[in-house]
Amino acid sequence: MNPFTPKVRAVMRREFMHRVKSKWFLLSTLGLPLLIVGLMALSIFLALRGATDTSDETRSLGVSDPTGFVHELLVEELRSDSIVASRATELEGASVEVAQSRLADSPFDYLLVLPPGIVDAPGSGPAVGASDDEEAAILLARENLPAATERTVRNALERSLVRARLRFAGLEDVDAGELLSGAGVEVVNVTETGEARDQEIYQGISFGIAFFFYLILLIYGQMIIRSILEEKQSDIVEVMVSSLRPWELMLGKIVGVGAVGLAQMAIWAGIMIAATIYGLTGGASTLAEAGVDLSSVAVPWGTIGLVLAFLVLGYLLYAGLFAGTGATISNETDAQQAALPVTMLIILPFIAIQGVIQSPDAGWAVIVSLVPFFSPLVMTSRLFVTDVPFWQWTLSLGLLALCVLGSAWVAGRIYRVGILMKGQRPNLPEVVRWIRHG
Repeated sequence: MNPFTPKVRAVMRREFMHRVKSKWFLLSTLGLPLLIVGLMALSIFLALRGATDTSDETRSLGVSDPTGFVHELLVEELRSDSIVASRATELEGASVEVAQSRLADSPFDYLLVLPPGIVDAPGSGPAVGASDDEEAAILLARENLPAATERTVRNALERSLVRARLRFAGLEDVDAGELLSGAGVEVVNVTETGEARDQEIYQGISFGIAFFFYLILLIYGQMIIRSILEEKQSDIVEVMVSSLRPWELMLGKIVGVGAVGLAQMAIWAGIMIAATIYGLTGGASTLAEAGVDLSSVAVPWGTIGLVLAFLVLGYLLYAGLFAGTGATISNETDAQQAALPVTMLIILPFIAIQGVIQSPDAGWAVIVSLVPFFSPLVMTSRLFVTDVPFWQWTLSLGLLALCVLGSAWVAGRIYRVGILMKGQRPNLPEVVRWIRHG
């Protein structure tokens, strides 16, 4: 039996066209990608601005150096930066408290207080600002210290101390920069078939898909509730139920509103693909310098198809729950409160996504990914970041399909009675009675 009868298709068409023609659809479809790009650009700009000292003014750094020779090396290391370092002779030997009280009357913007034994303690290291360590260097500042300035002073002091210790060891001809240079580490996951998979890229894809599906469930779940509520408040539902069955009306609304979401997602995907192609083409060299080799990223079509199956079943599961919830309320005031339990079922797995991405094979992650209410988000994340055993994703998909059928049956029973109910919101025992006898 084909559930998509002419009446169901008519409801689907009405729901789809009514929303696609609205100004909200146009603004959200075109405005949301622009908003996301703008927020990302703004956050990157603010992060870079916060990490960089944008002031053109040269700052003076006083060095209180009881050792008598570290300041000379520090001046050489800071010679090319916007910080002019000089020895603070008048403050040498003073305690940190005394130097702190005299900083305002000194000619320095910053004051670096070195302990006497800093060169003799190679194990402790130049912990700038760690006041609980007696061998730590203390950096005093009159004003807010930019992160870039602190990093510059810290790195210069580290290099200076290495040079000083090499001098004492008779190795002053050794290049301190080469001595401190490290090696980058690139993490590559290897699948059971021996294929290499870049960990960071697939973690990003996993979180991105989970995030967008999370938004879709929240946005279109509320849209289903409001669609049912609008018809109940306008009494049009009585006319519609007289010409078609309640389950036909519920199915038409779920699929019609879902089609709006699919259309919107298709447009967003087109915009993102176009932006990605042009962006990656122009930034390929920059990404290569950062260690991201796009040519090594294989498109996992099988995983994508499996993820789509989870997302479609997940949408049907939650759409049925939202439809049943909408049938139990009669006014806008109760909408948020009634939808809260269903919304929490969406929020909880989304909160767990970060932990799942970091430890996809942990016992708790496997268990959560098998729970039908959580698997649309959790299992899709695991599929991208690890090789999920066949029995796990098949069991998860089967349980999700069974839960979709069960929730559709429950939602249909609630919808059949609740769609015509008005007035006071029913309590839980009454809703249970609808399910049993609806």
